[in-house]
Amino acid sequence: MNKAEAIAHLQQEVWEPALQDQLSNLRAYIVQHQEALIHSFVESMRQLVLKAVSAQQTLGKDPIAILHCSMLRTSILEGNYLCLLEAYSDRWYWDEVECLHTYDATWAMQPLSSLQELLHIEMRRYGGVLNASDVERMMLQSANQFNAYVTALARLAVPHIVNLKEMEHIDRAELFQIRVGEYKDWSEPVYIRDYGYRDVHNIRKKLSVAEGLECAYGDYTSLSLAEGIYDHVDIRYSDFSHTDLSKSSLRNAVMIGTSWEHSDLSGVDLRGALLMDAEFRECNLCGADLSDVSDGGNMGAQEGVLGLQGICFAGANLEGADLRGAQLFHADFHGARLGQAQIWLHDRERYRHVLTEEQMESIYWVVSHEKEEELWSNDFTN
Repeated sequence: MNKAEAIAHLQQEVWEPALQDQLSNLRAYIVQHQEALIHSFVESMRQLVLKAVSAQQTLGKDPIAILHCSMLRTSILEGNYLCLLEAYSDRWYWDEVECLHTYDATWAMQPLSSLQELLHIEMRRYGGVLNASDVERMMLQSANQFNAYVTALARLAVPHIVNLKEMEHIDRAELFQIRVGEYKDWSEPVYIRDYGYRDVHNIRKKLSVAEGLECAYGDYTSLSLAEGIYDHVDIRYSDFSHTDLSKSSLRNAVMIGTSWEHSDLSGVDLRGALLMDAEFRECNLCGADLSDVSDGGNMGAQEGVLGLQGICFAGANLEGADLRGAQLFHADFHGARLGQAQIWLHDRERYRHVLTEEQMESIYWVVSHEKEEELWSNDFTN
C-alpha cells in the first residue's frame, strides 16, 4: 500500500467516522450550553470594543469597519485554541493602528486534539508509510468544520453584541461588519450594517435582481418593502424585524437564519422557501402562503449551515395561512394563532407534538384524496 492509498484508507475507515462522532457531540454541546457560550463570546467582543474605543480616543484610530474573529491554524497545532479578535478600519489588514484581543474557543476546537491522538495511533498500522505531517495535514483540513460552530455561535451572539452599551461609544464606518474566519484568509460575515445605504427604492431593486449572496447577512429592519417581487433571493442571516413585506413574493427564497420579529408578512407568498433557523416571533403571517416551505432538514451541515435553533413562530399570527406540504413538524408554535390555517390531513399526527389541542382544533385539515376523505369521515363518525 503506497502513501496515497494509506491516507485514503485511514481517512475512510478511521478519520471520517471519528470526525462525525466529534461533530455530533459538539453540536449537542453548543445546544446544551448555548447561553453560557454566547455570554463568553459577547464578553470577549466587549473587551475588543473597549480597546477599539480607547484606540480611537488616544491613537486616532479610524472608524471601525470590521470586528473580526480569526481561527489560527498554527495555534491549533500547538494545542492552543485561542482565536484572534481584531478591530479594523475600512483599510482592513492595512490598518496601521493595531487593536487586538482574544477569544478562547477550546470548547469548539479541542476535539481536534483527540482526533489527532487517534490518528497517531492508527497510522502505525500502515507499516511506516504515514508520518506525523500526514496526520497534521488531515487534521487541519477538517479544522473549518469545527470553526463553523464558532461562526454559528457568533451569529447567535450578534444581537447581544450590537446592543452592547460599549458599542454606542465606538465610531463606526458607514459599512460595518462582524466577520468570522481565518487569520488573513477567508472569512464570512455574520452581521452587516450599511449606515449609508438605507434608500428603500434601491434596496427593493437589489432584492429583486440580486444574485448569489449580494443580499445576505444584511440589516433590513424597519423598512417598507411591501408588494415586492423578491423570488429566489438569498437573504440568509439577514434581519427583517419590524419590516413591512405584506403581499410580497419570496418564492423559493433562501431564508436561513433570518429574523422577522414583529414584521408584517400578511398575504406574503413564501412557497418553496428554505426556512432553516428562521425566526418569525410575533410576526403577522395572516393569509400567507407557506406551502412546501422547507426546514432544510436534509441539508446536514452543508456550507456550514448547522440548523441549531429550528424555526420559530412563537406568538405569530398564522390565521388563514396555507401550510400544505410545509416541513414544519419541529417548529415552535408556542402561542401562535392558527385559526383556519390549511394543513394536509395526512400530516395531522406529525404536528400533534408541537401544537396544543386548541391549535389542532382551530386548523382546517385539508383532504388530499378520496381515500383520505373516507378515513377522515370514519374517524369523525367514531
